Amino acid sequence: MILEIKDLVAGYKSGPNILHQVNFQLHANEIVTIIGPNGAGKSTVLKSIFGITNLRDGKIIHGSRDITGLGTDQIINSGIAMVMQGNNVFPDLTVEENLDMGAFTRKNRGEIKKKKKEIFKFFPVLKKYRKKRAAVLSGGERQMLALGMALMLSPEVLMLDEPSIGLAPKVMQEVFDKILEIREQGTAILMVEQNAARALEISDRGYVLELEKNALEGPAKDLLKNPRVGELYLGKKK
Repeated sequence: MILEIKDLVAGYKSGPNILHQVNFQLHANEIVTIIGPNGAGKSTVLKSIFGITNLRDGKIIHGSRDITGLGTDQIINSGIAMVMQGNNVFPDLTVEENLDMGAFTRKNRGEIKKKKKEIFKFFPVLKKYRKKRAAVLSGGERQMLALGMALMLSPEVLMLDEPSIGLAPKVMQEVFDKILEIREQGTAILMVEQNAARALEISDRGYVLELEKNALEGPAKDLLKNPRVGELYLGKKK
């Protein structure tokens, strides 16, 4: 197991708890998707792992290491990266400068250069616009750039918060295709996604959050067939 969340209770600042004893597991080379209604705490799970909420109880284990309560910089250095929802690139910087920002904890310029070369091969559109400001990119291109920035540190775990939000169907498909390729290269992925059906189709397992707690979990193919999940979250009718 590469990541485990045990009985997690978390919230923001002095506000109420958003998560109530939530449990998740992520194994190596898996894609796991979290679905549920708005306000269920899906994004808060990712933010809690990434060190940007107040953890009030429970544990977060990465590999054999307890990372509960660590700062975001320490969590990044441990091998976990996250692509936030929206506003996830620096619009006034060039594509290449954004990738450099993604590698901010790397000191070896040779390693950074090598990694950028890999990213440009993986995302050809970024190579095409490498000297352009990120502000001129389309929504899909920005999302590719955000993914590229997260991959600059070669994370073991990549967390994605609504990676397809605001994208046209064709561009959404391109993003999901890239997510599959990232997994194939050896990165485990934990994802929150509004397009629950498409996300589960490319996932190994899924979790359903309701009322800030675990409601259902299991193989993604089983959740896709579950009548209750289908009616509430996949747009299927009885």
